Amino acid sequence: MKTKLGIYGGSYAPVHNGHIGAALEFKRQFALDKLLIIPARIPPHKDLPRGDTPLHRLNMLNIAFETYEGIEVSTYELDKEGTSYSVETLSHFSAEDRELYFLCGTDMFLCMHTWYRVEEIAKLATLVYTRRENDPELDSEVEKQKGMLREKYGFRIEELKMKPLELSSTLIRSSADPSPYLPEAVAQYIKDNKLYVQ
Repeated sequence: MKTKLGIYGGSYAPVHNGHIGAALEFKRQFALDKLLIIPARIPPHKDLPRGDTPLHRLNMLNIAFETYEGIEVSTYELDKEGTSYSVETLSHFSAEDRELYFLCGTDMFLCMHTWYRVEEIAKLATLVYTRRENDPELDSEVEKQKGMLREKYGFRIEELKMKPLELSSTLIRSSADPSPYLPEAVAQYIKDNKLYVQ
């Protein structure tokens, strides 16, 4: 029987309650044996905020997930040089006795066809998307994308069903008081290290 391994990557600048909720539901709904949280060194689709460092993001992730069994923070992409491409990460963790599940939000799901070596991503993992917004107008766009990815690239696609939490790291960084959106220890870390100060 194959081990079910979840991959949940992102910039995590900073990690927030939305990330944690999605991670826990991802592990539960897909009965994952292990879930890897993988911060990107240089994400190809996002600009990192000024003053951000990989070490700060890693420290915050370790603080946020340290008490959850079966969830580990991986430094694989942080340890690599250059841009973090998902296909390389999935290839690294792929094995004959392992089944990979790859989680992304709506924004990344809708542009998946533009990703580097997308054909290989389709072969390496089941793609799991989660809705991060409560926007019925996007329903048809998501369904259209789902059909195209399946037909053109052969993706196996599942939806992580949970109540949308309209929360983003960008919103948190611009908030005068981000603490309601963050684990208490992460909020304290940001305060102690004077991160994301406007």
